[in-house]
Amino acid sequence: MQRQKKYLVILCLLLFVFGGAYAGMRGYNGRQEEKENSETEASKIYVVREKAEEITAFSYQNGGDTLQFVKEGSTWVMKQDDSLTLNQTLVGDITDEIASLTADQTVENAGELSEYGFDKPGNIITFTTAEGTKTLTIGMENPVTGQYYVKIDGEDTLYLVSGSFPSVFSKSLEELKETTEDTEALQDSTKAAEE
Repeated sequence: MQRQKKYLVILCLLLFVFGGAYAGMRGYNGRQEEKENSETEASKIYVVREKAEEITAFSYQNGGDTLQFVKEGSTWVMKQDDSLTLNQTLVGDITDEIASLTADQTVENAGELSEYGFDKPGNIITFTTAEGTKTLTIGMENPVTGQYYVKIDGEDTLYLVSGSFPSVFSKSLEELKETTEDTEALQDSTKAAEE
């Protein structure tokens, strides 16, 4: 009986030690992950760093047309024809991409801008916040890396951004219109949320 109590005490002590070590390791790993995340965030090169909800207007070129969007309240509308119903999720996705555009690297001492395709831009994107309107110009694709050169008007820095960034602005007006399926899906999700 005495031996069983002794083993039970030893077992409890071992469980306590291992439990403390486990908790300590979890805490250490959590702190390391936080540190890595903050270092990653600090090393990011932001071309644009805004809050998407603070963008009140934006435009981009598509197929020879300039598509212009304005936020009325919490709803995006087409500036040229506010009677069109837009798919708010798709338009919101575009503003999200504009608001937190990061670069893979910058180009120092760029020299002549035409060497980077800015004399024949791939697209010109404008966006407006309470601080004013900014214009992003997309230059040519870097043939080696597949990245695109981007410039903010009024700034000297050139940025190399992900090759997928220009495709965000490939959506035509037809693709951005709200469809019957979109409306039905929204109504279904609203009903489900209410139940």
